[in-house]
Amino acid sequence: MNFFEYSHSKAGKRLLLALAMVTVTSFLFAQVTSFPKDNQLYPRDLSNNQAEIVIAGLLDQSTGFTSLVVKKYRDGSLINTSTIVLAYQNNKASYLFKETITAELHSYSFELLGSTGTNETLIQAATNVVAGDAYIIEGQSNAVANNRTSPYTVENDANTITNAPQRAFVRVWGSGSQTASYTKAWFVGNGNSWYENDGNTGQWGMRLASNLAGAQNIPIALLNGAHPGESIAFFQRNDANPTDPSTNYGRLLKRTEEAGLKNKIRGIIWYQGESDAQGVLSSNQMTTAQWKQMFRQLYQDWKTDYPKVSQVYIIQTRFGCGITSRDGALQIQEAQRQLAVEIPYVKIMTTNNLDHLMDGGSINYCHFAFEKGYKQLGDWLTNLLRRDLYYVSGLPGSIEPPQPMKASFSAFTPTGEANQVMLQIKGPANGYTIDGDIAADLRLEGGSYTITGVAIQSNKLLVNFTRNAGTNNNPSAISYLGHEGKASPVLFNANGIGLTYFANFPISKPGNPPIALTCTDLYDRDNSEANNIKLGKTVTAIIKSSSDVDWFKFKADDDKPYMRISLFKLPADYDIYLYDKKKKLMASSTATGNNAEVIFTKVDKKQDEHFYIKVIGKNGAFNPGACYSLKVECSKNKWPTNSGPATSTMSSEESQIDGEDISLQKVFNIYPNPARTEINISLSVDHPGSTEIRIIDMTGKQLLMQRNSTNSGLNRLRLNVSNIPPGIYLLQIANGETTTIKKLTIIK
Repeated sequence: MNFFEYSHSKAGKRLLLALAMVTVTSFLFAQVTSFPKDNQLYPRDLSNNQAEIVIAGLLDQSTGFTSLVVKKYRDGSLINTSTIVLAYQNNKASYLFKETITAELHSYSFELLGSTGTNETLIQAATNVVAGDAYIIEGQSNAVANNRTSPYTVENDANTITNAPQRAFVRVWGSGSQTASYTKAWFVGNGNSWYENDGNTGQWGMRLASNLAGAQNIPIALLNGAHPGESIAFFQRNDANPTDPSTNYGRLLKRTEEAGLKNKIRGIIWYQGESDAQGVLSSNQMTTAQWKQMFRQLYQDWKTDYPKVSQVYIIQTRFGCGITSRDGALQIQEAQRQLAVEIPYVKIMTTNNLDHLMDGGSINYCHFAFEKGYKQLGDWLTNLLRRDLYYVSGLPGSIEPPQPMKASFSAFTPTGEANQVMLQIKGPANGYTIDGDIAADLRLEGGSYTITGVAIQSNKLLVNFTRNAGTNNNPSAISYLGHEGKASPVLFNANGIGLTYFANFPISKPGNPPIALTCTDLYDRDNSEANNIKLGKTVTAIIKSSSDVDWFKFKADDDKPYMRISLFKLPADYDIYLYDKKKKLMASSTATGNNAEVIFTKVDKKQDEHFYIKVIGKNGAFNPGACYSLKVECSKNKWPTNSGPATSTMSSEESQIDGEDISLQKVFNIYPNPARTEINISLSVDHPGSTEIRIIDMTGKQLLMQRNSTNSGLNRLRLNVSNIPPGIYLLQIANGETTTIKKLTIIK
């Protein structure tokens, strides 16, 4: 039973009548310091799905009350009565009641009554109280997302029983008023209203909250702090005064404190960026790097002030809103895409495949209607939050937007020129649709090219092209630019979510496929927990899928402040990130290709300091059959700039190549050395088995691997090196637990 039903029930009418009869005198002498408010949402305890309600205050003996009574109702039916006998001292008596309510789609009411033994007098009452979860929406006008359709239509009304069946359980404290002049009260959410109006949620915010309430059986509080037409700088915190009422950040933070939600916000959804591209809304163009820096600062402030936030969602903006060029919009869109890849607890949702609303004026197309717009966005976000915050299993992979994972050349002319790019999409293997001709929204970088056709095969986008006059090289990267107006032309997945926009996504050069190594991954914990590793020890692990992320934790050495963190023997294009104990990014290595990655850094000497490492495939790269190697080393002295990464299980002292052969265990012979096309290897082993021969360059990249069966005693092996460029390499032979390395020079 919701508030509207309850207020017309017998119990509701009785309570409303009693409220009207309360005398002023009883309130003057009954000081209530803590009591629920009408429509209030209390944040639930996730461990027991309940919230505690505190009722407290002070009574004057002149009231004549000998006891106090609290009555608790559920959907208008009395379910509990609690009584405290008053003990007056100096004509005053304090009181404290603690009640609990369950987070469910039912509303509670409370009455505080003074009793003289024969009569009860109502002191205070609250109706429509619930327990549930709390979220924040921030950004500019598409986060405000009020109803922009005129004339009114039922289909575009976010508050109807059809569009928001659980609206009665969507709650808001105050409003997003820019002057902080909102009413200090709780409201049932309003999806259609302007940000200055009490109870504003925005249309997609209402759809999202109602969906979550219905699916999870939990009321939702939604505080929308969005402000139209503002740059990301407008939303930054005043660090000297975080609740500064002259800042948007401070006003929203203060609202969460007043609502009792500051330490219980579970997630933040951010929709902003149109005002950071040059155009009608801004005379300046923010670069990808600048926007990322501003968002990272905002993200760190959120993590400080809202300590229970476990997920942040970025909604990727569209070209439109009076932005001058598609490339200007793409600067911001690419920043949004990269942040969702780089920050562990940030996810992205695109607005691609939504129909723009024609706003007219200088901004032309900018916002969305509810139908084919905000409604769909709310539905898409619902699935992400259910998966990430409510751990709902069995949801399809298509709840995430398609994203670029890897681009490579997939077809060539008879003369060897590339004429097709294959873009592998992160997501399910099938279920993608192209509506219209998206060629005009794709661009090949690094020269002048004409895209002659686009097709989708399973999860691979095939882009055919020709070179234009004056271009004699293959393209270096591919970009996907947006357009305003209708969604089509567009590529979308089985859930209707469009491909994310991206800029200068690199095209890999043709090369040999990754070699599958035989190894065991002892560090696979499904992304949820960091693995402890020891300094100086090489560990091996596997990135087994496009969504797999490996986390490691290690303790620093107080006497050795200089670190070298090496990621090598890469079977795919992997990146590495270093974080401090608060998971704040310290350094990263994100070179393109399968070359080894290395991080050099210096840390302060701090007792018991821990650090975290994240290993992730660039743009979803993975190889389920091959391990990579990771090694963390600490030194008293600064690492030489030319020392490069570690490339084997050798110690840091052994890894310094000074012109001598490097041998871990047994010596083997190679000849000729220098070699041109072939080398001979003589090797003695104790037991029959399998021997692996690898050639590794000085960056740690594996160029060749050959597996041979060897017998006990002397073995003579042959290796073809004719395809390896001239240079100095490491020849590594692994037999059982024995690994031996020598330097090899190849000449032509």
